[in-house]
Amino acid sequence: MKDWYYAHSRNGKPSEDWHRLDDHLNKVAKMARTFAEDFQAGDWGYLAGLWHDLGKYSQEFQARLFAVSDPDAHSEGRLGCP
Repeated sequence: MKDWYYAHSRNGKPSEDWHRLDDHLNKVAKMARTFAEDFQAGDWGYLAGLWHDLGKYSQEFQARLFAVSDPDAHSEGRLGCP
């Protein structure tokens, strides 16, 4: 079993420097809560943030990151998300 799961790789960096998935999901959840509070749905926004990349916990996605460190395997940088 893996020690860590990753949200995305960082080009040219070892996996120890990659963005951990748990950290990414928590940061996005907090951000989504803030946005959703504007329409009284902060808790729903938080949950959506926690779940938005749940599929990245799959062995297939993690294998893809390690195999190719493909910047197209994630969209965070392009969308301005953490």
